[in-house]
Amino acid sequence: MDATIQESSPSVERVFEGQPYPSFWEQVTLRSMAIAVVLATVFSLVTLRIYMTIGVVGALNMPANVLSYFSVKSLVSMLRRYGIAAAPFTRQENIFLQTCVITCVNMAISGGLPNYIIAMNSQVAKSLSDHPDAADIIDHVPTGKYVLFLFLTGLVAITLMLPLMQVMIVDYRLPFPTGSVVAHLINSFHTPQGAYVAKLQVAAIFKTFLGSFSWSMFKWFYTGGEHCGFQSFPMFGLDLYKDRFFFDFSASFVGLGMIVPHVVNFGLLFGSITSWGLLFPFLDSKRGQWYQTDSTTSLSGANGYKIFIGITMIITEGIFNFIKLLAVSSIDFYKKRQENDSGKIKYMLTSPSLNYDDRKRLEVLFGYQIPHFIPVAGYIGCAIVCSVAIPWIFHHVTFYHMAVLFIILPVFTFCNTYGTGLTDWSVAQTYGRFLLFIIAAWIAKPGAVIASLVVCGVAVAALNVSSQAVQDLKTGFMTLTNPRAVVAGHIYGVLIGSIINPCILLAFEANAKSTAPIGSKDSEYPCPSASIYRAIGLLGKRGMDQLPDHCITFCLITFFITLAIETLRLVSQKKGWKLQNLIPCITAIALPYLTGPYYSIDMTLGSVMLIIWGKINRRSAELLSSAVAAGLICGDGIWVLPSSLLSIFHVHPPICMKFLASGKQVNIVDSFVNTLGISR
Repeated sequence: MDATIQESSPSVERVFEGQPYPSFWEQVTLRSMAIAVVLATVFSLVTLRIYMTIGVVGALNMPANVLSYFSVKSLVSMLRRYGIAAAPFTRQENIFLQTCVITCVNMAISGGLPNYIIAMNSQVAKSLSDHPDAADIIDHVPTGKYVLFLFLTGLVAITLMLPLMQVMIVDYRLPFPTGSVVAHLINSFHTPQGAYVAKLQVAAIFKTFLGSFSWSMFKWFYTGGEHCGFQSFPMFGLDLYKDRFFFDFSASFVGLGMIVPHVVNFGLLFGSITSWGLLFPFLDSKRGQWYQTDSTTSLSGANGYKIFIGITMIITEGIFNFIKLLAVSSIDFYKKRQENDSGKIKYMLTSPSLNYDDRKRLEVLFGYQIPHFIPVAGYIGCAIVCSVAIPWIFHHVTFYHMAVLFIILPVFTFCNTYGTGLTDWSVAQTYGRFLLFIIAAWIAKPGAVIASLVVCGVAVAALNVSSQAVQDLKTGFMTLTNPRAVVAGHIYGVLIGSIINPCILLAFEANAKSTAPIGSKDSEYPCPSASIYRAIGLLGKRGMDQLPDHCITFCLITFFITLAIETLRLVSQKKGWKLQNLIPCITAIALPYLTGPYYSIDMTLGSVMLIIWGKINRRSAELLSSAVAAGLICGDGIWVLPSSLLSIFHVHPPICMKFLASGKQVNIVDSFVNTLGISR
């Protein structure tokens, strides 16, 4: 959300004034730790499945918040019903639980499974080159080493953000919009009216969860072969089906479409039509003139146009937003410095008009603050350990590459966290891609791609987790949560995330078909982001000599079109034009260039359903749409676990459902079926 939730009158904290303040161990509880493992597994599984399929995922903070609240609340009620004493569930414990879950999920996204780790394998390498360099391929990272890698990068992120807490939240009063909204929601949940709303949302989640899970189980029975089942339903005809225009009846994508903004969903559809419907058929007609190879994977053929046009759009938008965010942040930072902010002194001593809520929040923040020397010493120690351990895990990167990264990382972290606090927009991916290109060009020899992917991965994970961590501390600040308890939630989230996410990868590998492993274009988990990351690394290492004719021209045209659209968006936002709501998201347009258009149909359907729902009953749609979406996504996503177990025990779907053109093909299939002696 783009607006800060302003504190309303009467005071929020006076509602809780009669309640005793919980101690540290009443906020950091064993029951929340146990529930965090379950919820973190569910949301990480769902998030990774979506990200590995289409390369974009909606924010699941709100569903995680609702389920975190309801899980502990239900446990406490059940224990008391059976006469077992249970401590009351407080909003501070709620914050600890949610922090654990969100940190684990954030590590799932930035930990490399959907992008830079998969970009190292041979499937992605072969999708970009017919003869990839063996020195730039790692097909398997040992699970133990990967757990250590995730844990170390997570700890770096936590130590990075701690010195920023007071500066960002108190001195510069950054809104952190999502953190403020979540705090408002949790404060309301722990009042009688809020509890009633939470029950409605959870009921909606469970109903749609059961429906989505049952539908996914039903679909499984018809997937006994390649391109079988409802996920390849040629709704638009077999000619368009060849260009990957089909409907796959995915509850996950429909639910995701209800969470993701409409401009993104319609941008995906627009990108699908312009790429697979218009541009790619034109490029196919130029085979033999602009390029000679028939390979669908080589960057010297049509694949080169597809990859680099998509990358140009994504990077141009990222750089534009980065510059815009840097300018806005710099101006705001300068104004804050001119005010000569002095943290606690300014607020508590020189501001007699400070309201009751803010005084209570500052008392908790400064009463339980963490001394600055602890995170500083922790960061230096973690940086030294990482500079030794990460080159041991990935021998392509050296100690001095990591040392240089850890020297410049605090500057990147401050800029990214400041921008996130101001606008709710993290540009960690842009920093990572920039470092990816620079390191690959710096090394420029066999192994450069792997080394650059590792450096990029550490940077993206550190920047993403640290900005989210300060966001969580803002939520804790507004709910009177001990900052030490919030940090404990981050550390515990890093710990369980380091274990859960590699295990989820093993489940995906077991579930993937042997003929279409993870990372391949025909896989159920194609990981489109991985191709982007590896292509940037190849570009830095080799340059642009291998690209087909006119590819650079297409990229330049794409660059200027993207720049014009982003400039128009910026001007329309400044002027308040209604046009700003109709300008498509460039990254959304670019994704179908790399993945195909099939999921954009489902996500657009989700948007259409939400629009219709809002027209019929706006209040109901606002209250329950995110819950319905979460149920659809979770039900479909959780089916991965039982289907993986069935695959491990060699239990395969009994039926293959395919669609054929009428005429000769049907006669051939009928003749074959007759030879099997099957009565019809």
